[in-house]
Amino acid sequence: MRRLLIVVACSLAMSAMLAYAQDMDDGYQLAHIVSIDKMAADAQHMSDTDRYKINMRMGDTLYKCEANGSASLFMGWSPGKDFPAKLNDKTLLIKSPNGQIAELTVKGKKVGK
Repeated sequence: MRRLLIVVACSLAMSAMLAYAQDMDDGYQLAHIVSIDKMAADAQHMSDTDRYKINMRMGDTLYKCEANGSASLFMGWSPGKDFPAKLNDKTLLIKSPNGQIAELTVKGKKVGK
């Protein structure tokens, strides 16, 4: 009975590690949401998308970003949550929990000590 419990526990741990590894493929690493604020609508450029100011921490670097998108894309985003992210020049690509990729424009960054 004890061996069976050990085998089941090891199997669960291995499957969890495999699922985590698959989620972090293609150069993605975990990014932590520090803050997310919805910005006021621009009267000159009214559209179906909302604008957000988002601060993300990846490693020891804080990225100050802006993003446009529907509210459904940013549903469930809140400070303290972690998402897989990849940096492409001035764009931070975030895998959202709903399976979509959010493109955040990097407006500045601050490297911690």
